[in-house]
Amino acid sequence: MSGYRILVVDDNHLIRRLLDLILEDAGYVPVDAESGEEALALAPEAAPDLCIIDEAMPGMRGSDLIRALRRSSDPRLARVPVIGISGRSGAARELLAAGATTFVSKPVDEDHILAAIDEALACAPQELGAGAPAA
Repeated sequence: MSGYRILVVDDNHLIRRLLDLILEDAGYVPVDAESGEEALALAPEAAPDLCIIDEAMPGMRGSDLIRALRRSSDPRLARVPVIGISGRSGAARELLAAGATTFVSKPVDEDHILAAIDEALACAPQELGAGAPAA
C-alpha cells in the first residue's frame, strides 16, 4: 500500500496538514493543492493514484474540479479515484454526482478516511496503481 500518491485539495491549511499527517503515517505520499485550479495544474505531473477533494473552496468548487478531471484527455486523471470531503449537508450528493468515488464527512475521522482510501484504491483500474512499488 505504501507509496501511493494522494492529491489533497482543500483551501484550509489545517485540514490539508491533518490529512497529510494521517496519510504519511499510513505510508502514503501526499501532494497538496489549496485550490481546484492549483490541483488541475499539479495533477498531470503529480500523477496521483487517488484524490481527496473538498467541495467548498473559493474559485473552482470541488465538484467542478472532479468534472474537469473526468473530462481530462489523460486517461489516468479521467479515472483517478476521488474521495469528496465536506462538512456541508448536501455536498455528498453534489460530489458523487460530479463523479467522486465516495464521500467522507468533515471533521475527518482517521479510521474512516483510511478505510475510504483502501476501498477506493481496491476498486481502481489496475493501471492507476503505478505510484505504488511493485510487490
